[in-house]
This record gives sequence, structure tokens and C-alpha cells, in this order.
Amino acid sequence: MLAEEAARGLDAGAIAAKHEEFLERTRRGDNTVGTRPVGVDSVAVAEARLQAAQDRLAREKAAKREQIEAMRERIRLFEAGHGAKPVLGPFSFDEDRGREVARAKRWVVRAENELARARSVQDNAMDQRTTTTVQVTLGGGKRGPRGNTVKDKPPQVRRNVTDPDSRQMQWADGGALQGYNAQLAVGADGLILACELVQDGNDRRQLKPMMPVAVAAALAVHQARCLRQCPDLSGCCIEAFASLTGAGVLSATGCTQTSCPCVTDWIGTFLFDSGYWSEENLNAPGPDRLIAPGKARDLPQVDHNAKPPPEDADAATWMLHRLATEDGSATYKRRAATVEPVNGQLKDRTRLRRFARRGRTACQSELELVGLVLNLRKFCRLDPRLWAAALAA
Repeated sequence: MLAEEAARGLDAGAIAAKHEEFLERTRRGDNTVGTRPVGVDSVAVAEARLQAAQDRLAREKAAKREQIEAMRERIRLFEAGHGAKPVLGPFSFDEDRGREVARAKRWVVRAENELARARSVQDNAMDQRTTTTVQVTLGGGKRGPRGNTVKDKPPQVRRNVTDPDSRQMQWADGGALQGYNAQLAVGADGLILACELVQDGNDRRQLKPMMPVAVAAALAVHQARCLRQCPDLSGCCIEAFASLTGAGVLSATGCTQTSCPCVTDWIGTFLFDSGYWSEENLNAPGPDRLIAPGKARDLPQVDHNAKPPPEDADAATWMLHRLATEDGSATYKRRAATVEPVNGQLKDRTRLRRFARRGRTACQSELELVGLVLNLRKFCRLDPRLWAAALAA
């Protein structure tokens, strides 16, 4: 695994920084912490999880104290003849009791057990000179971590002998599938602008490579169907006004001619799901974008009276503010209706549920062929006027 990290361009310093970032996010209780990096110290992870659990318990106790004080204030107002009689029910005036406090306590106990197990494993590994030992895999369900007996040596990289380029891809339900991670860039009209197969199990590193490809594809589509039949961008009704440093990609704005199909070729706002949420992607140069911080239930609610954050706020705060605005919320809701139907059409219309070929290059060509077929089927159903104009160009 460490050799594979090095092959991906991560030296010892980058690997250490990756481990430290994971530990810091674990201490903060970040729910998007992701998969535990290979080689990270199990004791350090257990200590970070314990710190996060203790901080959570402190917050829940502070919230319970506020609830107790608010209830006492309501009782005082009622005794003074103001307000309705408070309904106590199962309410407790003990800050150590309550559903959320009890849940936080259970997390602390689990974290303490994990830390004790991790330290025990570490001590045994130092004292014994045997070839095997017990290593604890942190995490687990309601009853704490699960133990896993493995050999006392660095984990071996597994390869698929049928398709060595493929990798284990994790499903949302916890299962795994041998295959590739397919990236799609889909326009508002449902046309596939770009498709790419990658070996990464998540999408965080795919935002910056996909944006330039999508912009270039949109400009190519425009040049093919522009009514002015411009040979290149110079003198075109799309005016290039910005260039991404080192990427050689243009961001464009269209003209005001409503009869020209340029109005459908703009790269306005990229819409990404929560798999692309990272500080690097939020601050990356390029066209405007909206990235969800989590699933639909994690999206901020629309607040018509929300005040903009301060100018020095980080990119994540600004993104959450934009998603909480009426315009940002309405724009992001178009993501699922744009790209998810295309995913379903690739699987059901073209029967691309598994690749027939082997190797990343061969599978990439198969994906591009199927995407081309799907685009042609949609192209035939576009506005006949736009179709005729594009064919004439």
C-alpha cells in the first residue's frame, strides 16, 4: 500500500501530512472524515476518536444546562402569573441525564474501549517476537469496535488477475465491487460532455481534471452549431475572457442574441454532489460551482433573511451560505434531474451495467462509445432548428 501511495506521487512527507489531516478531522468529529489511511497509527486514531467523543459529551451537557435554565425560567414566569404552565413530562433537571447526553456517554465508553484495545495491541507487538498478532480495526456498530486478526506485516496489495487495472470500489451500503470509478460531465440538455474512468475509490481528486474537459467540450459543441459558423473563438459570439493557469482552458460568456444557440452553450455553474466536497475543490480555480456538503438531509435550509458571512470567511462557509439562498438552492436541485437520468439511461437504455472488455484503456473506449450512442439518440430529439443548424455547420 505504501508503495502504491508512492506511485501516486505521495512521498513520506505527503503521507505524514495526509495522516495528520485525518487525525485532526477525527478530533473535530468531522462526519466526512473518509476512509482511514493505510499505515496511520491506530493508537493516535483511537485517541482522536476519544477526544471527539469527549468534546461531544461536553457540548451535549452544555446544551442540557441551557435547557434546564430555560425550563426554570418558564417555571418562574408561571409562578409569577405570566405564561402557561410548563409541561415537564419526562424532563430531568440533572445535566447528566437525557437522551442526547446518554448517547454521547456511550460514544465515550466505546472510544475508551477502542483506545484500550489499540494500546494493548501495540504493547503486545513490542513485547512479542512472533510472526502474528492481533490488530484491532477501529469502528463498528452499536456495541463498539470489531476485532480483526491479521498477520503482523504490512498489508499486501491485492490485484485482480482478470483486470489488473481495476480496483475495489466501495458501495454506499458498505459492500464492494471490482471495477472503475466513472466520471460524467452532463450538460443541462442531457448531453454527455465528458466521461472518464479513474481508479480512485472516491471523487475528491476528480473535480479539477473534469472541469477543463467539460469546458472544452462545451466550446466544441458551440462551434459546431453556432449560427454564425465561426471558425474559431476569435470573433465568435462567445467571448473568451479568462484562462485557467496551466490548464489552457477558457471560461466563456455568450452574446445577447436570443436566436443563437450560444445561449445554451455557456458554462454557467457546475453542480457537484457531496463526493467532491473538500477545501481544495472549493478553492480550485475555474468556473463557478456548487458542491453539496452531504446528502439531501445535510443541505442547509433556505433562509430568506440569512446575512452573508464576513469577507474573510472560508470557502466552506460561503458555499453553505450560497446553498441556503433561494437562488442557490433552486440551482443545486437541478443536479439530480440533470445527471442521474443519464446514469440510469447508460445502465438501462444501453445495458452498460458491466464492461465487456478488460483494461482501463479498453473500458474507457467502451464508455465513450456508449456515451456517443446515447448522445446521438438525444441529438435526434432536439429542436429541429438547432439540429439543422448544427448539421449545416
